[in-house]
Amino acid sequence: MPLLKDGHFRKTPDGYWQVRYRKGGYDIQFTSKYKKVVVERFREWVESVNNDQKTNRLPQKKAMTFGEFAENYFKNVKAVNVKPVTLDMQMRCMRKHILPTLGNLQIRSITPMKCQLFLNSLLERNLGRTAEEARILLKEIFRAAIGEKLITGNPMDFVKIPKHHSVHGKALTKEEIAQFISICENSFYRKQFMLFLYTGIRRGELQSVQIEDGFVIVANGKTRKSDKQLYRKIPIAPNLRQYLPISQEELSKCGKVITGVFKKIFPSHQLYDLRHTFTTRCLESGIPKEVVDVWTGHVNRSDMTTAVYMHFSDEFMLKEIEKLDY
Repeated sequence: MPLLKDGHFRKTPDGYWQVRYRKGGYDIQFTSKYKKVVVERFREWVESVNNDQKTNRLPQKKAMTFGEFAENYFKNVKAVNVKPVTLDMQMRCMRKHILPTLGNLQIRSITPMKCQLFLNSLLERNLGRTAEEARILLKEIFRAAIGEKLITGNPMDFVKIPKHHSVHGKALTKEEIAQFISICENSFYRKQFMLFLYTGIRRGELQSVQIEDGFVIVANGKTRKSDKQLYRKIPIAPNLRQYLPISQEELSKCGKVITGVFKKIFPSHQLYDLRHTFTTRCLESGIPKEVVDVWTGHVNRSDMTTAVYMHFSDEFMLKEIEKLDY
């Protein structure tokens, strides 16, 4: 908040009086032949700025760019509240798509129309899912900026885009499974791929895998960072046994690298399709859906009867997995 005593008064060589104020992002100067006039003008300005702040108007702070605030928000808010895999995904969306367009703009200058045009540009490139992710992130970041009193309203409240309908993966056919297994025989990641194929684990769950007493035990990748970590047990399928044991070094491989390798050797599918394949083949083999949901971590938490009372014995699950043959 500017104060009258903080003004720098001086008399110029040509006899004029001058006051300058350079603090908090302000750069103000008044000049007159008479000191009294200079003092009065500066006093009026100080009172005007202070009155603006008292009435909750935005002070004329040093302008902050959207990129500066977004990076700060991710570091101090997102990083301590979401899991690393989620943070990495959102940071990639931010840095690859949002910041190149909005990053250098002053956050106060970003209007609903600028946001709308940005999201429209993503939709025009058939990046519907990315547009939806960007919309959610932008709304969240602008809401935080309101809390910091950098802006008074959320421009995303006035932005509309069509709802994105995710295209779910497709399971490999039995012929494609045979082809995929054959291709993997010479792959450095053969064991990891077979683990995905015969357990249905998610990419981010690979590093948590433990093999114990006929089961693959994995940390559920959908557990929120603030919640207690959940684990699930998946009995080892008959066709997976030949690829075990698998070392901790092999399990530590980066999921993103494995995703890229998979796309190169089997371009007609994506890695997540192996999860769909496992689910589909389990159901086709006559394994109850409730059991498959437990193995894949799909138990509906809103269904309290299922979430609380569904506990299958190890013996029962080991018996059920024997039905699986592909």
